[in-house]
Amino acid sequence: MLEKSSVLKEASLFVQQYLVNHLPIDRLYHNFDHAEEVVEICKSLAKDAGLSTEESEILQLAAWFHDCGYAEKPASISEGSVRVARKFLKGKNYPEDKIERITQLIQSIHDNKPPSGNLESILHDANQSFTGRKRFFRRGKLMRLEREAVEDKKYTLHEWNEYLLELLINQRFYTPWAQEEFSTRLNKNIAEQRENISKAFKKTTRKKTGKEFGRAIDTLYRVTLRNHTNLSTIADGKANMIISINTLVLSILITAGAAGFSFDWMSIESNLFFAAPILMLMVTSLTTIIFAVLSAVPKVSGEDYDKKDVKEGKVSMLFFSNFLKLEKPDFVQHLRELKTDQELLYDELSRDLYNLGAVLKKKYRLLTIAYFVFVGGLVLSFLLFLGSRFV
Repeated sequence: MLEKSSVLKEASLFVQQYLVNHLPIDRLYHNFDHAEEVVEICKSLAKDAGLSTEESEILQLAAWFHDCGYAEKPASISEGSVRVARKFLKGKNYPEDKIERITQLIQSIHDNKPPSGNLESILHDANQSFTGRKRFFRRGKLMRLEREAVEDKKYTLHEWNEYLLELLINQRFYTPWAQEEFSTRLNKNIAEQRENISKAFKKTTRKKTGKEFGRAIDTLYRVTLRNHTNLSTIADGKANMIISINTLVLSILITAGAAGFSFDWMSIESNLFFAAPILMLMVTSLTTIIFAVLSAVPKVSGEDYDKKDVKEGKVSMLFFSNFLKLEKPDFVQHLRELKTDQELLYDELSRDLYNLGAVLKKKYRLLTIAYFVFVGGLVLSFLLFLGSRFV
């Protein structure tokens, strides 16, 4: 069997080479640097705990191999780590009873259970020691990159900071030596992480709502709303104009027709020649008025919805006919939520703008039909008049 110092040295060289050859490139946190850091903390805590040379060696060997499973991609990390450790140690004729203790230590660090015994507690504290060190935030960035690559998922800055805060708050050091060494810095990291969450929330919100671009997003909504309002005003003006003109024309034609036509049996044939263009013009004016009125009729019906639709953002509650279907306390609560959630607020504005656009589309479609009917009717009436004169 190799000397104790020799087996640790060979284990260090083996793990380094093994991870270089097998560890995926996206494992930026669980790599040789992490293993080396855990080993150094184990040595320090073992010295403080007064462990024997044999116990210290077993502890350090477990620390060297505990993350080798990240290179193997087995059903569990501990299985891969144990397999690599056993293969190496048996090749060095390491005692079987010590291999079993190392195996138990490696498994204990991955089973998410409180450690039992001095060695398990020290290994656990060494593995989690980064939470109580200044390098926590730097290591946290590497952990985020690794998890995003492994899970194929992107975390927002706010989501990741929430995860790190939960990690810090739930962190517990089991040995008095680790508590003395890392607890003070752990509390500082918790306080700093709370500030980071507040900053990350504001930054994430600003990014989602477009606030990263200054007042541009507010200007976008303001200008778009003003354009919608102006277009609606123009459409109503055009509708009123065409209603006025055709109402006047229709009134004149009805009056003239009632006073100027005699429908006796002797002149009915000649009257039909003149009645046709007049009737066509009357029908044209009436049809034009109908479409123009329809385009100018205000939309007051709103949408059919329930509370689930409101929570899921399927309906705009900024339109009076929609929000008046709610009870007053529910509407006040909805506006309170809008004031505290900028993303929800801008989504609500977007839905309202879309609804305004849908109303405008209907207005201008009906108005277009009214103008085409008016022009087409005038042309046909004129042609019928010419036909009645020269036929």
